[in-house]
Amino acid sequence: MKRFALGLSLLLSTAAADQVGVAASLGNAQRIYGLEYQQDNGVRYGLGYGELLLARSDAALGADVAYLMPLSPLLQGYVQPYYGFGLGAGLSLPAAGIRVGLYPNVLLGANFANASPLTPFVEASAGPALSFGSAFGVTLGYGLRLGVNYRLP
Repeated sequence: MKRFALGLSLLLSTAAADQVGVAASLGNAQRIYGLEYQQDNGVRYGLGYGELLLARSDAALGADVAYLMPLSPLLQGYVQPYYGFGLGAGLSLPAAGIRVGLYPNVLLGANFANASPLTPFVEASAGPALSFGSAFGVTLGYGLRLGVNYRLP
Protein backbone atom coordinates (compact mmCIF):
# COMPACT_ATOMS: atom_id res chain seq x y z
CA MET A 1 0.00 0.00 0.00
CA LYS A 2 2.87 2.36 0.76
CA ARG A 3 4.34 1.70 -2.69
CA PHE A 4 1.01 2.49 -4.32
CA ALA A 5 0.70 5.76 -2.38
CA LEU A 6 4.29 6.69 -3.24
CA GLY A 7 3.75 5.91 -6.93
CA LEU A 8 0.51 7.89 -7.00
CA SER A 9 2.13 10.91 -5.36
CA LEU A 10 5.04 10.78 -7.84
CA LEU A 11 2.60 10.59 -10.75
CA LEU A 12 0.58 13.54 -9.49
CA SER A 13 3.68 15.60 -8.82
CA THR A 14 5.00 15.06 -12.35
CA ALA A 15 1.58 15.72 -13.86
CA ALA A 16 1.34 19.06 -12.07
CA ALA A 17 2.98 20.92 -14.97
CA ASP A 18 0.96 19.18 -17.68
CA GLN A 19 -1.58 21.03 -19.82
CA VAL A 20 -5.04 20.38 -21.23
CA GLY A 21 -6.53 22.36 -24.06
CA VAL A 22 -8.77 22.80 -27.05
CA ALA A 23 -7.56 23.06 -30.62
CA ALA A 24 -8.73 23.35 -34.19
CA SER A 25 -6.60 21.62 -36.84
CA LEU A 26 -7.34 23.04 -40.28
CA GLY A 27 -5.66 21.90 -43.47
CA ASN A 28 -6.02 20.38 -46.91
CA ALA A 29 -6.14 16.81 -45.55
CA GLN A 30 -8.40 17.18 -42.50
CA ARG A 31 -10.38 19.49 -40.27
CA ILE A 32 -10.48 18.27 -36.69
CA TYR A 33 -11.78 20.13 -33.63
CA GLY A 34 -11.02 18.62 -30.27
CA LEU A 35 -9.21 18.27 -27.00
CA GLU A 36 -5.55 17.75 -26.24
CA TYR A 37 -3.35 16.74 -23.35
CA GLN A 38 0.27 17.83 -23.32
CA GLN A 39 2.85 16.46 -20.94
CA ASP A 40 5.68 18.64 -19.72
CA ASN A 41 8.14 16.26 -21.43
CA GLY A 42 6.92 17.47 -24.84
CA VAL A 43 4.51 14.66 -25.76
CA ARG A 44 1.05 15.80 -26.86
CA TYR A 45 -2.05 13.65 -27.43
CA GLY A 46 -5.15 14.88 -29.22
CA LEU A 47 -8.63 13.53 -29.89
CA GLY A 48 -11.32 15.23 -31.91
CA TYR A 49 -14.19 15.20 -34.35
CA GLY A 50 -14.27 16.62 -37.85
CA GLU A 51 -13.77 15.50 -41.42
CA LEU A 52 -11.08 13.86 -43.54
CA LEU A 53 -10.97 15.95 -46.69
CA LEU A 54 -8.73 13.59 -48.65
CA ALA A 55 -11.15 10.73 -47.95
CA ARG A 56 -14.11 12.97 -48.95
CA SER A 57 -15.93 12.14 -45.74
CA ASP A 58 -18.75 13.96 -44.02
CA ALA A 59 -17.65 13.09 -40.48
CA ALA A 60 -14.62 11.53 -38.86
CA LEU A 61 -12.94 10.84 -35.57
CA GLY A 62 -9.35 12.03 -35.41
CA ALA A 63 -6.44 11.41 -33.08
CA ASP A 64 -2.85 12.56 -33.06
CA VAL A 65 0.33 12.30 -31.10
CA ALA A 66 3.25 14.70 -31.40
CA TYR A 67 6.64 15.27 -29.84
CA LEU A 68 7.43 18.96 -29.33
CA MET A 69 10.91 20.39 -28.66
CA PRO A 70 11.43 24.00 -27.55
CA LEU A 71 13.59 26.57 -29.34
CA SER A 72 15.08 29.73 -27.81
CA PRO A 73 12.41 32.12 -26.44
CA LEU A 74 11.70 35.35 -28.33
CA LEU A 75 10.46 38.80 -27.29
CA GLN A 76 11.69 38.61 -23.69
CA GLY A 77 10.18 35.16 -23.21
CA TYR A 78 6.62 36.03 -24.29
CA VAL A 79 6.90 33.84 -27.38
CA GLN A 80 8.17 30.27 -26.99
CA PRO A 81 8.76 28.73 -30.45
CA TYR A 82 8.99 24.95 -30.85
CA TYR A 83 9.42 22.32 -33.53
CA GLY A 84 8.60 18.64 -33.65
CA PHE A 85 7.02 15.77 -35.48
CA GLY A 86 3.70 14.03 -35.21
CA LEU A 87 1.31 11.44 -36.54
CA GLY A 88 -2.34 12.18 -37.12
CA ALA A 89 -4.93 9.52 -37.88
CA GLY A 90 -8.58 9.69 -38.78
CA LEU A 91 -11.42 7.23 -39.21
CA SER A 92 -14.51 8.06 -41.24
CA LEU A 93 -17.64 6.10 -42.02
CA PRO A 94 -19.06 7.46 -45.30
CA ALA A 95 -21.74 5.59 -47.23
CA ALA A 96 -19.05 4.05 -49.46
CA GLY A 97 -17.37 2.26 -46.52
CA ILE A 98 -14.78 2.79 -43.85
CA ARG A 99 -11.87 5.09 -44.66
CA VAL A 100 -8.68 5.70 -42.72
CA GLY A 101 -6.40 8.67 -43.10
CA LEU A 102 -2.81 9.00 -41.87
CA TYR A 103 -0.79 12.20 -41.66
CA PRO A 104 2.86 11.86 -40.57
CA ASN A 105 4.20 15.39 -40.31
CA VAL A 106 6.83 17.84 -39.17
CA LEU A 107 5.70 20.96 -37.39
CA LEU A 108 6.75 24.41 -36.26
CA GLY A 109 4.79 26.44 -33.74
CA ALA A 110 4.80 28.98 -30.94
CA ASN A 111 3.24 29.32 -27.50
CA PHE A 112 2.35 32.84 -26.38
CA ALA A 113 3.10 33.23 -22.67
CA ASN A 114 1.19 35.55 -20.37
CA ALA A 115 0.56 35.86 -16.64
CA SER A 116 -2.47 33.54 -16.60
CA PRO A 117 -2.38 29.73 -16.80
CA LEU A 118 -3.94 29.97 -20.29
CA THR A 119 -1.46 29.73 -23.17
CA PRO A 120 -2.63 30.37 -26.74
CA PHE A 121 -0.64 28.70 -29.51
CA VAL A 122 -0.35 28.48 -33.28
CA GLU A 123 1.32 25.70 -35.25
CA ALA A 124 1.97 24.84 -38.91
CA SER A 125 2.58 21.30 -40.18
CA ALA A 126 3.40 19.53 -43.44
CA GLY A 127 3.82 15.93 -44.56
CA PRO A 128 2.32 13.20 -46.74
CA ALA A 129 -1.43 12.69 -46.30
CA LEU A 130 -2.55 9.13 -47.00
CA SER A 131 -6.08 7.78 -47.38
CA PHE A 132 -6.99 4.07 -47.26
CA GLY A 133 -10.34 2.45 -47.86
CA SER A 134 -12.34 1.89 -51.01
CA ALA A 135 -9.78 4.13 -52.74
CA PHE A 136 -6.15 4.90 -51.96
CA GLY A 137 -4.88 8.45 -52.13
CA VAL A 138 -1.66 10.34 -51.37
CA THR A 139 -1.06 14.05 -51.42
CA LEU A 140 1.14 16.61 -49.72
CA GLY A 141 -0.71 17.56 -46.56
CA TYR A 142 -0.35 20.85 -44.75
CA GLY A 143 -2.21 22.36 -41.89
CA LEU A 144 -2.60 25.01 -39.26
CA ARG A 145 -3.44 24.25 -35.63
CA LEU A 146 -4.83 26.96 -33.37
CA GLY A 147 -5.67 26.50 -29.74
CA VAL A 148 -5.43 27.36 -26.07
CA ASN A 149 -3.87 25.25 -23.34
CA TYR A 150 -4.49 25.46 -19.59
CA ARG A 151 -1.58 24.63 -17.30
CA LEU A 152 -2.78 22.27 -14.58
CA PRO A 153 -2.02 23.36 -10.99
